[in-house]
Amino acid sequence: MKRSALAVGSMLALAALIRRACSNELFLDYLLNTVVNKIPFPTTRLALYRAAGMRIGHNSNIMMHVRVMSPHGIEIGDNCIIGEFVWLDGRAVRVGEGPGLKIGNNVNVGANTIPGGHLPDSADFFGLPEKTVVEDNVWITMNCTILYGLTVGEGAVVSAASLVNKDVAPYTMVGGVPARYLKDRARDLDYKLYNRERWI
Repeated sequence: MKRSALAVGSMLALAALIRRACSNELFLDYLLNTVVNKIPFPTTRLALYRAAGMRIGHNSNIMMHVRVMSPHGIEIGDNCIIGEFVWLDGRAVRVGEGPGLKIGNNVNVGANTIPGGHLPDSADFFGLPEKTVVEDNVWITMNCTILYGLTVGEGAVVSAASLVNKDVAPYTMVGGVPARYLKDRARDLDYKLYNRERWI
Protein backbone atom coordinates (compact mmCIF):
# COMPACT_ATOMS: atom_id res chain seq x y z
CA MET A 1 0.00 0.00 0.00
CA LYS A 2 2.83 2.39 0.91
CA ARG A 3 4.65 1.69 -2.37
CA SER A 4 1.60 2.39 -4.53
CA ALA A 5 0.86 5.59 -2.60
CA LEU A 6 4.49 6.65 -3.09
CA ALA A 7 4.30 5.86 -6.82
CA VAL A 8 1.08 7.85 -7.26
CA GLY A 9 2.50 10.75 -5.28
CA SER A 10 5.69 10.74 -7.38
CA MET A 11 3.71 10.75 -10.62
CA LEU A 12 1.52 13.64 -9.43
CA ALA A 13 4.61 15.62 -8.41
CA LEU A 14 6.24 14.95 -11.80
CA ALA A 15 3.03 15.95 -13.62
CA ALA A 16 2.92 19.21 -11.64
CA LEU A 17 6.59 19.88 -12.48
CA ILE A 18 5.90 19.22 -16.17
CA ARG A 19 2.94 21.62 -16.19
CA ARG A 20 5.12 24.34 -14.62
CA ALA A 21 7.92 23.59 -17.10
CA CYS A 22 5.63 24.14 -20.11
CA SER A 23 6.72 27.80 -20.19
CA ASN A 24 10.39 26.77 -20.44
CA GLU A 25 10.63 24.62 -23.56
CA LEU A 26 14.25 23.64 -23.06
CA PHE A 27 13.63 22.36 -19.52
CA LEU A 28 10.41 20.62 -20.64
CA ASP A 29 12.25 18.83 -23.46
CA TYR A 30 14.92 17.80 -20.92
CA LEU A 31 12.31 16.30 -18.56
CA LEU A 32 10.48 14.46 -21.34
CA ASN A 33 13.64 13.04 -22.91
CA THR A 34 15.62 12.08 -19.81
CA VAL A 35 12.91 11.07 -17.33
CA VAL A 36 9.47 10.52 -18.87
CA ASN A 37 10.56 8.50 -21.91
CA LYS A 38 12.26 5.98 -19.63
CA ILE A 39 9.21 5.25 -17.48
CA PRO A 40 8.29 1.60 -18.18
CA PHE A 41 4.54 2.05 -17.63
CA PRO A 42 2.61 3.28 -20.71
CA THR A 43 -0.33 4.68 -18.76
CA THR A 44 1.96 6.85 -16.63
CA ARG A 45 4.11 7.89 -19.58
CA LEU A 46 1.09 8.92 -21.67
CA ALA A 47 -0.44 10.87 -18.77
CA LEU A 48 2.78 12.86 -18.43
CA TYR A 49 3.00 13.53 -22.18
CA ARG A 50 -0.58 14.81 -22.03
CA ALA A 51 0.32 17.00 -19.05
CA ALA A 52 3.06 18.51 -21.24
CA GLY A 53 0.46 19.49 -23.86
CA MET A 54 0.64 16.60 -26.33
CA ARG A 55 -2.73 15.50 -27.73
CA ILE A 56 -2.89 11.69 -27.75
CA GLY A 57 -5.95 9.71 -28.86
CA HIS A 58 -7.67 6.70 -27.32
CA ASN A 59 -5.78 3.35 -27.25
CA SER A 60 -2.54 4.84 -28.59
CA ASN A 61 0.86 3.93 -27.19
CA ILE A 62 4.13 5.83 -27.30
CA MET A 63 6.79 3.30 -26.41
CA MET A 64 9.84 3.93 -24.24
CA HIS A 65 12.82 5.98 -25.46
CA VAL A 66 10.82 8.16 -27.88
CA ARG A 67 12.33 11.65 -28.23
CA VAL A 68 9.78 14.47 -28.01
CA MET A 69 10.39 18.05 -29.11
CA SER A 70 7.70 20.71 -28.44
CA PRO A 71 4.92 18.41 -27.22
CA HIS A 72 2.28 21.16 -27.55
CA GLY A 73 2.76 20.91 -31.33
CA ILE A 74 2.10 17.15 -31.55
CA GLU A 75 -1.25 15.51 -32.17
CA ILE A 76 -1.63 11.72 -32.35
CA GLY A 77 -4.93 10.03 -33.24
CA ASP A 78 -6.60 6.89 -31.89
CA ASN A 79 -5.12 3.37 -32.00
CA CYS A 80 -1.57 4.43 -32.91
CA ILE A 81 1.70 2.73 -32.04
CA ILE A 82 4.84 4.87 -31.90
CA GLY A 83 7.89 2.60 -31.71
CA GLU A 84 11.03 2.95 -29.62
CA PHE A 85 13.58 5.66 -30.47
CA VAL A 86 11.21 7.54 -32.80
CA TRP A 87 11.55 11.35 -32.85
CA LEU A 88 8.29 13.29 -32.52
CA ASP A 89 8.93 16.93 -33.44
CA GLY A 90 6.18 19.53 -33.01
CA ARG A 91 8.39 22.62 -33.44
CA ALA A 92 6.82 23.69 -36.74
CA VAL A 93 4.24 25.85 -34.98
CA ARG A 94 4.09 28.13 -31.97
CA VAL A 95 2.07 27.35 -28.85
CA GLY A 96 -1.65 27.52 -29.61
CA GLU A 97 -1.32 27.49 -33.42
CA GLY A 98 -2.21 23.83 -33.89
CA PRO A 99 -0.08 20.77 -34.49
CA GLY A 100 3.30 20.89 -36.22
CA LEU A 101 3.14 17.09 -36.39
CA LYS A 102 -0.24 15.52 -36.95
CA ILE A 103 -0.57 11.73 -36.92
CA GLY A 104 -3.96 10.24 -37.85
CA ASN A 105 -5.72 7.13 -36.54
CA ASN A 106 -4.38 3.55 -36.76
CA VAL A 107 -0.84 4.63 -37.60
CA ASN A 108 2.14 2.40 -36.85
CA VAL A 109 5.51 4.19 -36.76
CA GLY A 110 8.41 1.74 -36.52
CA ALA A 111 11.45 2.14 -34.29
CA ASN A 112 14.20 4.67 -35.11
CA THR A 113 12.08 6.81 -37.44
CA ILE A 114 13.19 10.43 -37.43
CA PRO A 115 12.25 13.75 -39.02
CA GLY A 116 14.85 15.74 -40.88
CA GLY A 117 15.62 18.88 -42.79
CA HIS A 118 17.84 21.96 -42.71
CA LEU A 119 18.33 24.93 -44.99
CA PRO A 120 21.78 24.09 -46.40
CA ASP A 121 22.49 27.70 -47.52
CA SER A 122 21.51 29.22 -44.18
CA ALA A 123 24.37 31.00 -42.41
CA ASP A 124 23.28 29.52 -39.07
CA PHE A 125 22.23 26.10 -40.48
CA PHE A 126 18.63 26.84 -39.54
CA GLY A 127 16.40 23.78 -39.20
CA LEU A 128 13.46 23.54 -41.54
CA PRO A 129 10.58 22.46 -39.32
CA GLU A 130 7.39 22.66 -41.37
CA LYS A 131 4.06 21.03 -40.58
CA THR A 132 4.18 17.29 -41.19
CA VAL A 133 1.04 15.16 -41.61
CA VAL A 134 0.73 11.38 -41.40
CA GLU A 135 -2.82 10.39 -42.35
CA ASP A 136 -4.95 7.44 -41.15
CA ASN A 137 -3.88 3.78 -41.55
CA VAL A 138 -0.27 4.58 -42.46
CA TRP A 139 2.53 2.15 -41.69
CA ILE A 140 5.99 3.69 -41.46
CA THR A 141 8.39 0.81 -40.92
CA MET A 142 11.73 0.89 -39.08
CA ASN A 143 14.67 3.25 -39.60
CA CYS A 144 12.94 5.75 -41.86
CA THR A 145 13.59 9.47 -42.27
CA ILE A 146 10.60 11.66 -43.09
CA LEU A 147 11.60 15.18 -44.12
CA TYR A 148 9.68 18.10 -42.63
CA GLY A 149 6.69 19.59 -44.39
CA LEU A 150 5.47 16.41 -46.07
CA THR A 151 2.21 14.50 -46.07
CA VAL A 152 2.14 10.71 -45.96
CA GLY A 153 -1.26 9.91 -47.47
CA GLU A 154 -3.96 7.69 -46.03
CA GLY A 155 -3.18 3.97 -46.08
CA ALA A 156 0.38 4.43 -47.36
CA VAL A 157 3.31 2.18 -46.41
CA VAL A 158 6.92 3.40 -46.15
CA SER A 159 9.41 0.53 -46.44
CA ALA A 160 12.27 0.06 -43.98
CA ALA A 161 15.29 2.40 -44.11
CA SER A 162 13.63 4.79 -46.56
CA LEU A 163 14.22 8.51 -46.98
CA VAL A 164 10.93 10.25 -47.76
CA ASN A 165 11.66 13.58 -49.46
CA LYS A 166 8.29 14.23 -51.11
CA ASP A 167 4.62 13.62 -50.34
CA VAL A 168 3.48 9.99 -50.41
CA ALA A 169 0.24 9.35 -52.29
CA PRO A 170 -2.61 7.57 -50.47
CA TYR A 171 -2.68 3.76 -50.59
CA THR A 172 0.76 3.41 -52.13
CA MET A 173 3.89 1.63 -50.95
CA VAL A 174 7.18 3.49 -51.26
CA GLY A 175 10.76 2.60 -50.44
CA GLY A 176 14.40 3.42 -51.00
CA VAL A 177 16.72 6.42 -50.77
CA PRO A 178 15.06 8.56 -51.89
CA ALA A 179 11.71 6.78 -51.50
CA ARG A 180 10.06 5.82 -54.79
CA TYR A 181 6.72 4.27 -55.67
CA LEU A 182 6.77 0.46 -55.38
CA LYS A 183 3.13 -0.57 -55.75
CA ASP A 184 -0.42 0.19 -54.68
CA ARG A 185 -1.83 -1.00 -51.36
CA ALA A 186 -5.29 -2.52 -50.97
CA ARG A 187 -7.93 0.10 -50.10
CA ASP A 188 -10.28 -2.15 -48.12
CA LEU A 189 -8.39 -1.73 -44.83
CA ASP A 190 -10.49 -2.55 -41.78
CA TYR A 191 -8.30 -2.78 -38.70
CA LYS A 192 -7.58 -1.04 -35.43
CA LEU A 193 -4.14 -1.14 -33.91
CA TYR A 194 -3.80 -1.79 -30.21
CA ASN A 195 -0.63 -2.16 -28.20
CA ARG A 196 -0.82 -1.35 -24.52
CA GLU A 197 1.58 -3.75 -22.87
CA ARG A 198 2.01 -3.17 -19.16
CA TRP A 199 5.78 -2.71 -19.27
CA ILE A 200 6.77 -1.00 -22.53
